[in-house]
This record gives sequence, structure tokens and C-alpha cells, in this order.
Amino acid sequence: MKIELGLKTGIALPLLAILIIGMSILVVFNYLSQINILQKEEAQSIESSINTAQFFIETAGIHYQQMAALVANMPDIQETLSKKDRNRLIDKLLPTFNYLHENFGLAQFHLQIPPATSLVRLHDLARFGDDLSTFRETVLQVEKTKKGVRGLELGVGGVGLRGVEPVFYKDNYVGSVDFGGGLKTEFEQIKKAINADLGVVLYQQPLQKWPGLQDIKERFGEFVPIYFTAKDPKLFISESALKEAAQSKEKYYIEYVSKFGKDYAVVYTPFKDFSGKTVGFMYIIKERILTPARIFTILGINVFVYALMLVLIAVVIGYFMNKYVINPIVTLTKTADEISMGKTAQKIEIKNARGEIAVLAKAIERMRITMKKLLE
Repeated sequence: MKIELGLKTGIALPLLAILIIGMSILVVFNYLSQINILQKEEAQSIESSINTAQFFIETAGIHYQQMAALVANMPDIQETLSKKDRNRLIDKLLPTFNYLHENFGLAQFHLQIPPATSLVRLHDLARFGDDLSTFRETVLQVEKTKKGVRGLELGVGGVGLRGVEPVFYKDNYVGSVDFGGGLKTEFEQIKKAINADLGVVLYQQPLQKWPGLQDIKERFGEFVPIYFTAKDPKLFISESALKEAAQSKEKYYIEYVSKFGKDYAVVYTPFKDFSGKTVGFMYIIKERILTPARIFTILGINVFVYALMLVLIAVVIGYFMNKYVINPIVTLTKTADEISMGKTAQKIEIKNARGEIAVLAKAIERMRITMKKLLE
């Protein structure tokens, strides 16, 4: 069955269809563009947080190594260490350690003699003379290579950042000196810098010599949570996510979780010791930029804005189409019909006629005049 459309409907429907299709394309394009921008912003925020955390940890190791190098290159200290004069070392260095401990939170200042034996722990003077070869791998490496080393070390004291430097006297290796500290201070500084909570989980196996391992009740399979700037790591991390992170070949692995009515990205990145071996994972809890609610809001705003634009454009186009095209044609059609029935008295005047419609109006007017004369 053939559907007959009037002039208004015939013009309005295709025009409206074109507008709807065009606006729909713009809605989708704009929506996808905004989502893409937010995705990039979120990825950049995550990347920046990881880089900042790694920078703080690396910088702490450099500072410890710099302090160790400073002490290791003092001629008086070199001579005293070569003589294994413990009391003289304490007299010279203990005031410095106490000042650094009280004012800057320095946790460890330690001097060793070969073969891997503790001579002075300025942070624990009662302990000395013990064999370090079973748990101080940084000291063993310095003793073997005669080169400094820095980074994370796992031992009987738990987890710490170390900077260790060899000490020479008259070109002979006489021992080593190291400075160090725990992760808490560094992680609190990182938290302030990135405005996000973070923590670290380590494989259990390398921590077997650490007595404090028995006091940690939480376990995530083969992983142990060592430190977290918030209260409870169970709220954000899981054994399955840690397994996925361990299997991932990417720079970091992300799991998305919802807690307390908010959406978070839990970012896992490998945590490596001084030798470059992965001993666990550092995780950062970032509140998401691109949440489902925000995605829905963006979509809703886009639909509303473009629907409003569609209505406004349709109204404006409809108004001018009616005024300058449709109404004049309707008037001319009615007039032509009246002329065909012999009604030729009324002069044809189309106020808003433009272009071809004005030409058509004049042609019909001439036809009216001609018909009128013929009828007379």
C-alpha cells in the first residue's frame, strides 16, 4: 500500500531523520572521546604514582649509600677500622648517629670487618662480633666485589633499605660500612606525595630467617603483607590478584575493587631487592577517575545536550522552512487549484517568497491574468 505524504511531512521526516542520525553520531563520538581522555588521565595518574613511589625508594637507597661512602672515605675511620678499634669508632661516630637518629630518623649505622663480621652497631651497641654471612647479602656482595651496593634487603631484621660501601686502608680492604632504615618512613612520604595509600607484600620464603614473620597472622597464599599505610590490606588485596600480578609480564597489574561506596584501582608492581630479584609486590590504592557512575553521567549529559541541540535545530529549520518554502508552496498550490476552477479575481501575493518560489508565484500570477482575460 502506497503511503501519501503531505509536503510538510515529506520534508520534515527526512530532515528529522538526518538530524537524528547526525546527532547520534556526534553523541557517540563525543562520548568515546571523553572516555578516552579520562582513560588516559587515569593511566597517567597510575604511571605517575608508580614512578613517584619507585623514585622515593631509589632516592632513599642513594642517600644511605652516599652517607656510607662519606664515612668509608674518612682516613681516620679507615685506619681505626683496620685496627678493629671498636671503642674509638664508637667515640667518633656515636654522637653523629644519635644526631641523625633524633633529627632525621636514621635507623641503622653499622660497621663490619671481614669475613662478614659485625664490629659496631651504633644503633645497637650491645650486639657485635656475630657472623653476618647467613643473612646480610649486601655485606657479602661488597666483601666479594669490593664495590658499593644499595637497595632492599631481607634478613633477620626483616625488610630494610640499605646503602653499603667498602672501606680501604692503604689500598687494602678492611671492612664495610652501611646505613639503613625500614619502609615505614619512606611509605608515609610516598603516601603524601601521591595522595594514595600503599603497601608491600613479600614472598614468605626469603623471610624465613626473620623472627617477626611469626607475628604476622595474615597470609595471601605464598605472600605476606609487611606494611600498609592504611589499616587492613584484606579490604583491597587478594591472593588471586597477587597470583595474576606474579604471572603478568607487564610493568604493573591492575585489579578494580569497590569499597565504601567508591571504586578503586589496586595497582601491583614488582618489588625488587638490591640484586634486582623480585621479592614481592608493592601495591597502590588509587581512587578511580573513570567510575561506572561517571561513565553513566557522561553518557547522560551527552544525550541530553545533543537532544536539546536536535530540538533547537529542528525548531529553527522548521520555522524558516515553513516561512520561506512550505507555506508559500501551500498557498500557491491552493491558488493554482482555484484558478483551475475559474476563480481568477484574487491577485497572487506571496510575501515571503524567495528564489524559485518567487519565480513560480509570478508565473502563476501571469497565468491568472491570462485566464481572467480569456474568461472575460
